[in-house]
Amino acid sequence: MFCPVCKSEYVEGVKECHDCRVPLVKELPHPEDQPPVEFEEVISTYNQGDIATIRSLLDNAEIDYFISGEMFNLLGPLIQPARLKVRKDQAERARKLLATLDLTFLGVSTGEDEPPPKQS
Repeated sequence: MFCPVCKSEYVEGVKECHDCRVPLVKELPHPEDQPPVEFEEVISTYNQGDIATIRSLLDNAEIDYFISGEMFNLLGPLIQPARLKVRKDQAERARKLLATLDLTFLGVSTGEDEPPPKQS
């Protein structure tokens, strides 16, 4: 018996994962049977404080994400920002959640602050 969430294996007779509280399955699906998960960039920042705040919000909302280049900006500040990427199917929800924050003064780019294109 296996937990479909954390992939832990249990002895026969156990019905629910102790950690995840979900019903167990007899077999885990093979990775090649599952479609690949696509991620989309939502925001970028140079500020480690922003990253901590964003992580806290996304963890609490159970949104799947990763931060590309998170440690790179410690080696070469302001060269490459950390880029928050979330699952495509959760991107809109993440944007709405993060839109409630006023982090623009901390160096966060939502892509919405871009100046309008110049008119000819």
